[in-house]
Parts: sequence; structure tokens; C-alpha cells
Amino acid sequence: MSMKPERPPPNSKRKARFREIARGIVAKDRYNRKYGLAVDTAGAIAQALERAWRDGVGGVGADSANPISAVGQPGTGPMEWVLIPPRPRTAFWSICLFTLGRGAEPAWGGHLTLTITERGTAGWELVVPGRALDKAIGDKTIAPLLRLGLLEPMPDDPECLVVSECGKKAWEAFCQRGGQYPEDLTDL
Repeated sequence: MSMKPERPPPNSKRKARFREIARGIVAKDRYNRKYGLAVDTAGAIAQALERAWRDGVGGVGADSANPISAVGQPGTGPMEWVLIPPRPRTAFWSICLFTLGRGAEPAWGGHLTLTITERGTAGWELVVPGRALDKAIGDKTIAPLLRLGLLEPMPDDPECLVVSECGKKAWEAFCQRGGQYPEDLTDL
């Protein structure tokens, strides 16, 4: 009689780690195909799946001393940077860099206002005093940041968004860790 294979319990860190590994495989595959180098994408994906399976079954990555913080629960600490989905994470990095600053860089302040993107869809424009930025960010990129509680409406103007306290904590933790986006995202 055959037994069902052991299934690891769900773990957000493991999923994020695998997502970043998969993104790296796809980027390497694109680069190799562009320059006519040998490509073994199927082998790389198989190795990544096996590694993720071993990590899940063996309990690696289930660090009980540093549990994944749930957004919206007071006292749980900042949200981990790697748990922000990739495209919203890129937008959040830009928003935080221009509005909150990093290290010795000044905090410019600022907010997001409703606008229309180049494609004619709803979006958000980053408005920073003293800086001219003309790039609109799509609404589908900003929506996950609102759901995660990293952005919130301004108290006096609900049509404008600012970085929430949870978002500020996540940014501070990222900067204290020495985060240099995007180079360090795969270092989980």
C-alpha cells in the first residue's frame, strides 16, 4: 500500500523564498536566451522545487524566534520586506525612498494623488515637494500595498495616500538591515 507523501505546513517565508528563486531562474533564462548561451531552465526549476520541498519537510525556514508578522495586529513588529509582492514592493521602495528618505538622505515628505496612467487607466502619481516626478503608478500595483496596510489615506484628504505607521516600520527595518534594493531581495 502506498502512503501519501508528507506535505509541509504552509509557510509565507518559504513561499516568498521560492518566488524569489523562481524570479531569478526566469531572469537568468531570459539573459541566457538573449545572448545565445546554453539554457537548462527545466533543471533549475526542478532543483528549486526539490530544495523548497526539502526545506518545507525538514522545517528549515520555520524560525519560531522570528515569526512572520501579521499586518494590522498591534505589537507584532514590522512587516518583512520579502513578503511584499514583487511589483508592489518595487513601487513601495520608490515611494519610501522619495517620501521617507534613507540614511543620510533627506525625507522629502510627499504623498500619492489620483491620476491617469499613460495607458489611460486609473493610477497614482507620487507628489514630492521640490521634486518633479512624472511617473504614474498603476492602481493594481498600489492596491496590494493598501490591503497590507503599508499605505493609508491622508487624514485630511482621503483621495491622497501616505505611508502608514506599519509601512514606516517596514521601511526602517529594511534600512537597518542595510537593504539595497533590488540587489538583496534574494538573500533571505
